[in-house]
Amino acid sequence: MSDAAIQVVEVESGVDPMPQFEEVWARGSRVLPVVRSMPPIARAALESRVASVRAERAAGVVLPTSGSRGEPRLIDLSLEAMLASAALGARVIPFGPGDCWHASLAPSHVGGLMILMRAKFLGGSVQFGAQPRAWRDLDGATHVSLVATQLARLLDDPTPLPSTLRAVMLGGGPSAHTLHDRAIARGVPLYATYGMTETCSQIATGRRAIGDAATLAGPPLPSVSISIAPETSEILVDSPTLARGEFIDGALVPLTRPYRTRDAGFFDDRGRLHIVGRLDAMFISGGKNIHPEVIERALCELPCVRAACVVGVPSAKWGMRPVAFVDLRTQTGRFIREMLSETLERHLVPDAVYALPPDELAATKPSRARLAALLAAGQRFNEV
Repeated sequence: MSDAAIQVVEVESGVDPMPQFEEVWARGSRVLPVVRSMPPIARAALESRVASVRAERAAGVVLPTSGSRGEPRLIDLSLEAMLASAALGARVIPFGPGDCWHASLAPSHVGGLMILMRAKFLGGSVQFGAQPRAWRDLDGATHVSLVATQLARLLDDPTPLPSTLRAVMLGGGPSAHTLHDRAIARGVPLYATYGMTETCSQIATGRRAIGDAATLAGPPLPSVSISIAPETSEILVDSPTLARGEFIDGALVPLTRPYRTRDAGFFDDRGRLHIVGRLDAMFISGGKNIHPEVIERALCELPCVRAACVVGVPSAKWGMRPVAFVDLRTQTGRFIREMLSETLERHLVPDAVYALPPDELAATKPSRARLAALLAAGQRFNEV
């Protein structure tokens, strides 16, 4: 194994990558986890950028993250920041020896990486196996991290939950309160959470109850400072879990403190954080601000929709207009726009609704940037 400052390590679902990670860290290098199925051209471009990095040697993890933009940004996470994240998160959702966290998310993303790091720093174990599509896939697990699509598929399984399951951490973007209420009514121990790669995953977490707003993320973790910029409603974060920085043109640029997340949010009267949406995903249509997340939540409230992604497209008349991509639970998506018009203001109803393409369905969460680029390139999609 080379002595490069950043060492690429291939990862795949169901296989424990920690022995390889530990070997890289013992050599004083950073791990860059890359899924084995990554397209060759994208991998070559990523490895070329990594080869140009000029940085002091330090153990840690470099994660590519696009957010809602195009070319992946390279975020440098220290072992100390990941330890802080694991320890602070365990003060809200206890995890330690005797517990088992199902590896439901890929370690090439921060949510999946932190499953491994909690076990490393806090004890407990990681359950490697099939991606959870039925409750039996979680037999023996005490904890699991899910995105909305995964939870929706599990709720379609009528069999009982595993008796061992104590915490289901739901993240990865907007989800509907009807999904949350269905889960809680089934007995799912559901926790809302909010975080990002730059903060080593979760920085706000709380147990959900029936009737909670879809926007709820929960109170800040202990020792995490979260504030709201008065002019823009941007969420600002200062935390011991912050990344060392970002590699830009081969050099490590430290994150500013407080870190500007580019997410808009607010606190309720109980001190709980709510997430409105991405500031850099918002667009203006006919003079009105549109947060795609508002439409995505409304779509996911419909019984025929399992997951949704909304992007803005150019319009000669309005400047920009929303279009939606959906994963249908049933084949009754024909009247989606009509159903949305009953709950959304007229300017928020998408001009078109398409089926999510298979590659986006296979991802942890759909990419607005990729879908918008395909639309701009003239690719046609199946309208529902």
